[in-house]
Formats: sequence, C-alpha cells, structure tokens
Amino acid sequence: MEVLELDAGDGVLAFSTMRGIIQDEGGSNPYAGFNVCHYTGDDTGHVADCRRELACRIGVPVCNLIIPRQTHSSNVAVVGDIVPCVEDTDALVTCRDDVALVVNTADCLPIVFNDSRHGVIGVAHGGWRGLYDGIIPATVEAMTELGAAAADIRVAIGPCICGGCYEVSEEFAGRFAERFGADVCAVDAASGKPHVDLRRVAVGQIECCGVGRGRIFVADACSRCDERLFSARRMGVGSGRIATVIKKI
Repeated sequence: MEVLELDAGDGVLAFSTMRGIIQDEGGSNPYAGFNVCHYTGDDTGHVADCRRELACRIGVPVCNLIIPRQTHSSNVAVVGDIVPCVEDTDALVTCRDDVALVVNTADCLPIVFNDSRHGVIGVAHGGWRGLYDGIIPATVEAMTELGAAAADIRVAIGPCICGGCYEVSEEFAGRFAERFGADVCAVDAASGKPHVDLRRVAVGQIECCGVGRGRIFVADACSRCDERLFSARRMGVGSGRIATVIKKI
C-alpha cells in the first residue's frame, strides 16, 4: 500500500492512497490496485481486502473506517458516540480518536481539516458541485460547533485534477468566475478552451472561513497527469478511487 502523506499538522495521521502495484498487464481493469470505494462497480471482495489493509495500516478495526456514500452534496455528518448514517454525505467531522475518516476521489479535491488545539478533525470531498454549493464552509461550521476555532484549523488538500487539466465549458467557467473571481479561470493557449482551477477555488473558500493561507497545504500531484493515481477523466467514472484519510493519534 503506497500513500502520499499530507501535512495536516500535529496530532493526526493524514494521507492519500496511490494505486500501488498494478497486476493488470493489459490495462483493462480500471479497479486494479488499491481501492476502498464500495459504490463505483469494483468487486466487493477486492474492496473488502483493501479496507482490511487500510485498517491494519492505521491501527483500527475495519468497522472504525468511516467511509460515506458521496453524492456531490454539501452534507456533513458528525461522528459522535454513535456513528450516524453516512449515505448522501460528502464530509465528516469528529472529536473521536478511535475512528478514521475517509473520502474517496478520482479528480475531485480530498480536503482534510485538523484543529489539534481543540481536538477536532474533518475530511471533505470537494467536487465542483460541492465546492460551488459550500461544502468547505459547511465542514468548518460543523467543526466549530464541536469546539474548533477556524484560526486554529490546518487544512491539507490531497491529489486532485490540476487547473491545467480541468477543461470546462464557457458557461461553467463563467459561473465559477462570477462566484469565485476571474482568477480561478484561464484559457488554454493551445486549445483556446476555458479551464477552472478548483484548488484555487478551495483555497479561497478556506481563507474566507478564517483559516490563514500559511495553514493551508496543497499537494502538487495531479490525478489526471499521474498514472499512479485513479482519475475519472483518464479512466472513466467506473474506476477505483483515491482514498484520503485523517485520524487523530
């Protein structure tokens, strides 16, 4: 199991998984490698094996991996003494130290949050729709309701599609420019097509929540460019997913 460590500050384990060693010489299996996502068409036995490996690495029972069924919503679930239903959920927050919070992505932004001072952590799946609809402020608000302070939160954005690869329609680019500012959009010099930088969108939203820029880490890896990562744009939506994890230690 290969991972990309994320700098989410003190007191937590945070990383994103890579595909790992691919035993698929023909390249025909879009789930080959490490995948814990249960709702994109992978074999249930393969998903279960990967979850056991992930749980072993983190040091928790498999049942303490909290993995939602994401729907590109802005819904946040609070994991308290009782684990709530995590269907139709795109962010998780908790004060518990015995569970690992996990989101699955394949070009969207995986975002981890850590307030080590107040002992509150979170993770969010930031697709374009979730970013547009406010998944980041919703996550920060849920954390503050558990006692976190925005100024004490450290945030790490894991591997995702880069602005140079995220080609969109003119209508899409216009909507994002209107809401988040013209600097999140650019026109590719070679193709003349508009692109949107979702990382820049996310960083701006995080700062608007009261988190200082110096407390935001952004991974360089692009899921579309790096074949060690799953990518829906490169492989199709019926493929494995990058798992991004945060757990208090």
